[in-house]
Amino acid sequence: MFNKKLVLVILLLLSLSYLTSISKIDSLETLLINSRGKQRINLLNQLSSIYRNKDNKIGFDYAKLALTLAEQEKYKAGEAHAYNNLGHFYMKSYNYESAQQNFQNALDMFDKLKMEYYIGNATENIGHVYWYKGDFSNCLEHYKRTLEIYLHLKDEMRQAKASNNLGQVYYRLGFYDESLKYFLQAMRLKEKLHNPTLHHTLNNLGIVYLKLSDYDNALDMYKRTLQIRQERNIDTASTLSNIGTVYLTLQDYDKAMHYFSEALILNRKQQNKKSISVCLNNIAIVMEETGNIEQALENYKEALAIKRNISDTYGYSNTAKNIGSLFLIKNDMEQADKYLRESLMIAQENEARDIIKENYLLISKFYAKQNDFANAYKYLNFYSDIKDSLFNKEINDKINQHRTSFEMEKTLNDKELLLKDNQIFKLQLQKNKSSRVILFLMLFILIMIAVSLYYYYSKVNKLNTILSGTNETLESKVKQRTSELKDANENLREEVNERKKTGEHLKASLKEKEVMLNEIHHRVKNNLQVINSILNIQSRSSLSTDSINILTNTSNWLYSMSLVQEQVYTSDNLELVDFNLYVRSLTENIFNSMQVSHAKIKTVFNIQDIKLNVNLAIPCGLLINEIIINAIKHSFKKGGGGKIIINMNQENSFIYLEVCNDGESIPEKINYLEPNTAGLEIIRILALQLSAKMEIINHNGVTYKLKFKNK
Repeated sequence: MFNKKLVLVILLLLSLSYLTSISKIDSLETLLINSRGKQRINLLNQLSSIYRNKDNKIGFDYAKLALTLAEQEKYKAGEAHAYNNLGHFYMKSYNYESAQQNFQNALDMFDKLKMEYYIGNATENIGHVYWYKGDFSNCLEHYKRTLEIYLHLKDEMRQAKASNNLGQVYYRLGFYDESLKYFLQAMRLKEKLHNPTLHHTLNNLGIVYLKLSDYDNALDMYKRTLQIRQERNIDTASTLSNIGTVYLTLQDYDKAMHYFSEALILNRKQQNKKSISVCLNNIAIVMEETGNIEQALENYKEALAIKRNISDTYGYSNTAKNIGSLFLIKNDMEQADKYLRESLMIAQENEARDIIKENYLLISKFYAKQNDFANAYKYLNFYSDIKDSLFNKEINDKINQHRTSFEMEKTLNDKELLLKDNQIFKLQLQKNKSSRVILFLMLFILIMIAVSLYYYYSKVNKLNTILSGTNETLESKVKQRTSELKDANENLREEVNERKKTGEHLKASLKEKEVMLNEIHHRVKNNLQVINSILNIQSRSSLSTDSINILTNTSNWLYSMSLVQEQVYTSDNLELVDFNLYVRSLTENIFNSMQVSHAKIKTVFNIQDIKLNVNLAIPCGLLINEIIINAIKHSFKKGGGGKIIINMNQENSFIYLEVCNDGESIPEKINYLEPNTAGLEIIRILALQLSAKMEIINHNGVTYKLKFKNK
């Protein structure tokens, strides 16, 4: 009964809010009819701001009209507000260049008018544009400037927002200490102001503390987030699961079980299958750790069924492995063998080497329990081999391929130095051996003297003569050996000096190669730009449509390759390309070169933070380039609008790329499986170059799906 009343109250408040908004719009539009001059411009800007989240088209038209009238009236404040509104509309339509230009125009005008609050607002808006473009350096600069302005204005509400923005940028860049500092600053201000978005900042703090392994503070932030969400009737399942994960890490199994169970109940109500399977796995881990094997087994099996249903092959393989491990503990060899074999097969199909490694170890234990030590030893060797290969792969991935020649030269020098070290070692052994011989001889002579003195006291004079002669011989040998040791030490000093000179030569050689490599990158970039400029000049002077298309396509291909060159040249890493930023820049160039408006054809990017090496980035960029050009030319050729969507994510070592549009499908007369058109043939060749599995779905537009390995 209470929940129903609460729902009715919320609906009533939402209705009142909506009616109030409509009433405000009606009032302003009524005033607009009879308004003139600056009043009319201000009303148009107010209406544009209100329509920003209601109707993009109407809001954009109001802002355009306000700008025109303000320019006629020479009303600079009205112009600045109109530019600011236009920037928001362009940003919502993903036209970031136009958005940035309009926000910059607004900022310049507000700056001249010394309107400090609006200067801060426009600066923050430009920071948002840089965030969406992935330019975090400029984003950080503008967010810091925004915070400085609001500190000067003593506006604590906006200080909190600016601090939160800075915390997110620093977290995105991996500077967790700086991120923590600004999130804490935002939290303190929001607490002081009773800001309703406090729980977002608390959750951000929990994430940062968890990243820093500060579990006490992570728990504190997550629990405060949970309390606020419960008070405001916001979904708490993810927060409960976060708290449970922290307790599981701390091995507080009772508390971990409590929070995982509550999260499971909420996820079951919402029918969130993936989250349900994750909760079941977590609960099973807790039960296994506390010795409750049977209940752990039940939870793993339920999670396994869900993972099969949602086609989560990696998760299925991992859970099957866990079940096999439990049956091994129970000594149920038949079931253990069944689940471990199934897990191993699926892991091998998906190249999930971490799960393969764990399966080998468990199967080795399986055979050992049956006294089949031959097979146990075999699978233990498999485990050791894959463990070593995983370790070696991790090490080899960190080697910089651009320093191969240096490493080869260094290896040869190291071998020479090793040989010299061996020679030095042999000399030292000889020296030690000689010393031992001398000591032994001296000890032997002294013993003989003592024995002679004891037994042959009567012959003491003769023995003294013999001893004197022996001493002279020994002294001569000692002098000779001392001279040899001095020579050996001198040789050692020369070897050390030579090794120092060799090290300095290697350092100078490395520096020279780095300078040369940078010069090569610079020259390649300049050459690509020159060729691209020549193609653009040719296309402008050509009268043939086919020639223009060929030159434009060639220019786009060159730009795609030059983007990779530029990213490698300006990056600290000479091998990997930031593909998210690369695809956005590539798409913007295609739209500019083909004179296509983002307002007509929208682009949607869902791209993970993926790094590709140069050998993959270039053909992949060319392939996306060709697909987008084909879509603009053929799928939207009748002048209609639509969307081009680019999805890209990485699972394990595989890249999943999907480029689709909602325009016209490929005509039935064209067999896209055996293409006879240049565009489709180029796409097929580039897919082969990537060693990609490609699928083309020709329904309600065209969708290209590719799967290839990130080498």
